[in-house]
Amino acid sequence: MQIEVLEEASPPGADEVTAGLRAHVIEKTGPLPMIPLTLLLRDDDNRVRGSIRGVTALCWLQVDHFWVDEALRGQGYGARLLDTAEEAARMHGDIGAQLTTSTFQAEGFYRRQAYAEIGRLKDRPPGHDRIWMAKRWG
Repeated sequence: MQIEVLEEASPPGADEVTAGLRAHVIEKTGPLPMIPLTLLLRDDDNRVRGSIRGVTALCWLQVDHFWVDEALRGQGYGARLLDTAEEAARMHGDIGAQLTTSTFQAEGFYRRQAYAEIGRLKDRPPGHDRIWMAKRWG
């Protein structure tokens, strides 16, 4: 047996890892849906000015990427994107949403959207913390 260290996003063999993990999850939980979710905020010129990318899996929305153009921040677009993503997740039967942010990013925004801290990793990167947050809806 040997271990390879590969510094690529999708190296040969990565699909087998994903398939093996997915098979294990299905064995333990049953065939729960896993649905990719992307929301795009476009301006009148059809340029993407904000987005949420994530997945609904294991009955939760996982927000992986969330960005709003700096010129549009503070105008309610982020809240609208997040509300829309949460509604799409609810339509798939999800019971809540989870995400990570950093102390130099949008912790306050998520708290205003009723997300609560569920974990913290200090010094990621040094001088800042990574924060896991979740919101369970009723």
